[in-house]
Amino acid sequence: MPSPRRIHRLASSLHNRQTDIIIALDGVHDPHNVSAVLRSADAVGVDRVIWRPDPDAKWVNPEVTRGSERWVALEDFEDFLGQMRKFKQAGYRIAATHLARNAVDFRKVDWTKPWIVVMGNEHRGCSDEVLEIADENIFLPMVGLVQSLNVSVATAVTLYEIQRQRELAGMYNKTRPRDHVEYMMNRWQLGGEGFTVEQLLDFPDGPPPSGPDDHQDGRLIPRKRKKTAVPAPSSHERTDE
Repeated sequence: MPSPRRIHRLASSLHNRQTDIIIALDGVHDPHNVSAVLRSADAVGVDRVIWRPDPDAKWVNPEVTRGSERWVALEDFEDFLGQMRKFKQAGYRIAATHLARNAVDFRKVDWTKPWIVVMGNEHRGCSDEVLEIADENIFLPMVGLVQSLNVSVATAVTLYEIQRQRELAGMYNKTRPRDHVEYMMNRWQLGGEGFTVEQLLDFPDGPPPSGPDDHQDGRLIPRKRKKTAVPAPSSHERTDE
């Protein structure tokens, strides 16, 4: 059964999920970058990343994700452009990271609306076909001599501006409806850990309760086995010390 501390943490994360912000990776090929994006997305409560990967890049690095691949859905689409059009028809706007003449400072966009934020390939940037359907081109202002950031860093910076605006608008730390709780609980497969919907229905009050912690970065920590006494080596036995 989950501990009170784990229930508190999972309930807080579940209710803070921002399901109308999606990160789209347009040809990002480095697994380290994809993994870092997943981790940053989870940190701010964005739980969906869509991807048009290079053919040889369909995997993530668990040492980088630290378990966030469980909490953030990573979906790749062969018809990436078609999927983007479907999102537009559903009411999403598309922001592409592209330094064009009409590009706007990413901090001037109203991120409280439903958005898809497209991050381009490490070398080529966003594809022309994505730029054609984008509603906004955004850029991150820079005053240094190197006029670009690593794609995972640029994603993290953008996500924290999204979080800042949404926190000011009261879109975090609020109780979500039951259907949201049931949806996220199924997505995260929490029933197998012994969670019930009733445990997660309300946004938890106050800090997490004290007690043993059975999670780290969202993953279960295996219980440590009790140490057993090991007889000291006799004088004729060789040791590593």
